[in-house]
Amino acid sequence: MFRNHWFRGPWSEGELPPECVADCSSSGPVDEAVEFWVRHLEFDGPPWLMRRHLRGYGAWTVADLCDHQANRRRLLWIWACSCREGDSLLALE
Repeated sequence: MFRNHWFRGPWSEGELPPECVADCSSSGPVDEAVEFWVRHLEFDGPPWLMRRHLRGYGAWTVADLCDHQANRRRLLWIWACSCREGDSLLALE
């Protein structure tokens, strides 16, 4: 069962720490940093909501989106990149 510390409905409840944004949105490979921050922040949310949101990017197959652990990493990475660009609120639509 996921622990929902991060979302109230489809809206983000908190902000990502600046260190997380810097680590997860830097140029080059950030897989290890994203994995670290997913665990450290206990980043999670409703699986169906994450899948629906990520489907909108068109970057992953239906089979890819069945992996909730990977979806947690994908969503944190996307959110960190958005924060770096100045948008700290995440809406899962």
